[in-house]
Amino acid sequence: MTRHGIRLLKFGVLAGTALAAMMPAHPTAAQETVKLGFTAALTGPFNEFGEGIRRGVEIAIEEWNKKGGVNGKKVELAEALDDQLVPDRAVQNMRRILDNEQIAALIAPSGSGPTLAVIDMLEADGRPVCNTQAQTPTIVYPKGPESPPRQNIFSLSIDNTVEAEKLAGVLASQYKKVGLLHESTGYGVTGAELIGKAIKAANQEATITSEAYNQRAQDMTAQLTRAQRAGAEVLMVVGLGADLAVIRKNMARLNINIPLYATAGGITPPYMEGAGNLVKGTRAASTKSFGLDEPPAATKTFLELYKAKHGFDRWWGNDPERPQISMATTVGTAYDCVNLLLNAMVKANSTKPKDIIKALEETKDFPAASIRAISFSPEKHRALTVDDLAVYEIDKQGDKVKLTIVQE
Repeated sequence: MTRHGIRLLKFGVLAGTALAAMMPAHPTAAQETVKLGFTAALTGPFNEFGEGIRRGVEIAIEEWNKKGGVNGKKVELAEALDDQLVPDRAVQNMRRILDNEQIAALIAPSGSGPTLAVIDMLEADGRPVCNTQAQTPTIVYPKGPESPPRQNIFSLSIDNTVEAEKLAGVLASQYKKVGLLHESTGYGVTGAELIGKAIKAANQEATITSEAYNQRAQDMTAQLTRAQRAGAEVLMVVGLGADLAVIRKNMARLNINIPLYATAGGITPPYMEGAGNLVKGTRAASTKSFGLDEPPAATKTFLELYKAKHGFDRWWGNDPERPQISMATTVGTAYDCVNLLLNAMVKANSTKPKDIIKALEETKDFPAASIRAISFSPEKHRALTVDDLAVYEIDKQGDKVKLTIVQE
């Protein structure tokens, strides 16, 4: 190369260096927003979960931005991807979300199947994650509740162990023969095992007939008939709303007139829509705050915000005075998750994962919509306790579906 060429090369390098120094490392928009992301069932047969999560996230973000955002930065939902409650899709979506290094915190997928499929990936990534809905205990405590939690996973969901304790206490005190139907997913199998063990622990004389079914099965006659032949005095279902509607209609067709109990995942809009008037009398355990005649202040605030934005829609239900309880475990917990994550960023004055996690673990009595007060610690990453649950009974008066607390 000639001396003239070398001088031109040096000039180009210096000019390029100077230009690079004047330009931001990332686009300005990326620097000015705090980004959140999630994958959930936004469409498909279980979209009441994912769309509910999105609504809660958006309401919380809007409120934070009205107040100036987080540490002077606006908050943005940068990734909201649809997995239709299919684990493989959740994995693909989560890879894309985690590839975005600007995402400061995440909301876990709707449902235990998709969440279990991505939880190891999320733990390895290290960014803070808030679980709104998935109930399987290993999501937070992979080696059992007496072992340390995953460092970056925090949960507001109704954990299977907590739900099992609540429901088993009721069932074991009233019935000796229990028919236990559960979906064949991780959520269903784990939930059924925990409820069965808890019933036996509370009443050693109790007998349990356990039957599995596949999600979206259109006929549960065989499972119900076997439970009936075993003399079941009550039916306990661990599953989702659309399947619970099929079970309830099959029960009516077979003239099985015994009490029906369900987990929180069952008393959702697809059950109310699919079973019609047959929903009356169904009982389930769910979060207490939404069912109280005088809900906590944070719950009231959330409900007013929801009504102002969405009115009395599918998630709220057709009773203007009281929302469906299922709204608490999707929309409500998503709203609370965002508030917890952003509040931790403010407390830490940082969006670095370790700083946010430390601030989350220092959370004490945080007022929330779905749970009256949330507290975490380095050992405790699961917020909801048995005392936060109540047993509800569904009543239907005309077109209005009402859930009333029958046991706190």
